[in-house]
Amino acid sequence: MLNLYHSSSVLVAAVLFLIATAAASASRPVYSVTNYGSRADPKTDSTTAFLDAWSRACSDPRPSTVYVPNGKFYIRNATFEGPCRSNDTLVRVDGTLVAPADYSVIGDAGNWILFHSVDGVRISGGILDGQGIALWSCKLHGQNTGCRNVNLQRVTVTAPGSSPNTDGIHVGLSTLVSITNSTISTGDDCISMGPGARNVWIERVACGPGHGISIGSLGWTYQEPGVENVTVKTVNLTETTNGLRIKTWGRPSSGFVRDVLFQHAVMEGVQNPILIDQNYCPGNRNCPGRASGVEVSDVRYWNVRGTSRTEVAVRIDCSKANPCSGIQMRDVALAYVGSGSGSASMEAAAASCTNARGTSLTYVTPVVKCS
Repeated sequence: MLNLYHSSSVLVAAVLFLIATAAASASRPVYSVTNYGSRADPKTDSTTAFLDAWSRACSDPRPSTVYVPNGKFYIRNATFEGPCRSNDTLVRVDGTLVAPADYSVIGDAGNWILFHSVDGVRISGGILDGQGIALWSCKLHGQNTGCRNVNLQRVTVTAPGSSPNTDGIHVGLSTLVSITNSTISTGDDCISMGPGARNVWIERVACGPGHGISIGSLGWTYQEPGVENVTVKTVNLTETTNGLRIKTWGRPSSGFVRDVLFQHAVMEGVQNPILIDQNYCPGNRNCPGRASGVEVSDVRYWNVRGTSRTEVAVRIDCSKANPCSGIQMRDVALAYVGSGSGSASMEAAAASCTNARGTSLTYVTPVVKCS
């Protein structure tokens, strides 16, 4: 459940924001997908109409809006290319975007929705219905130039919990990305951050089902950009496989993870609430020495509370070649409720920590002792 804040000052600010937004919307051109042949029909292909509306907005030197009205719109895999002439393009979605039910429609594309090389795009509202087949329901990813100044707000992403490889939102090779006030249910990571994700802000996000909020996997290649300056705060994770996770391959790499803050997180029946796994190697193949070269440093867990489905609620398993440093715990309170469904009595949880250095400040349970 997302936290809501109520005060007279907030209400006044909200009214002023709506007035300013209305004034700005009146002066900026709006490119509605329905003007380019799109129909609110979940069986009629609207991909070309969406791309045409985007192309017109992206080529406009003025701040502009791509508008998706109420209704369900079927689109195949689509790449929204940049750079745009303006650094202020709004994609306003009042309806639902529906992915193909047949995975073969997407084929080898690897993405359902891809924003590539954009600077200054905002995506507001709407529902992304991945139907359990899209590898990423929404992926902000750039190759070479990457994406910059991307804002997602009030977005709902849905895919069945049993659907594999359906990351809700993936961020890679991009900077200045914010994801706020959103709800994500999927069969893989609700939000994942890959190599080159920098200056990422995630706030007021509800996740579940899914695999949690993850940094990684990282370190598959040796020459790989790192991940840094990530803030994840005021998030709720419900019945997810993982909570807050950092995952790296057990392979040589020049990558890194640094300056990460996880703050104000609530866990409800999460299997692995806090997890750093630097020995990821499915099938024990292609991992010489099982030693990750990715350096993990300055990761803070502040005010993380709730319940774990596994007895070991905090598991920090860092690289023997590059031990984690600067791991900080403050106001962490996690209890074990067992693996069954329904309400169970809470018991003391345990913690495991290897190849890491850090500090615990104020109240932390379970007690974390690193070796």
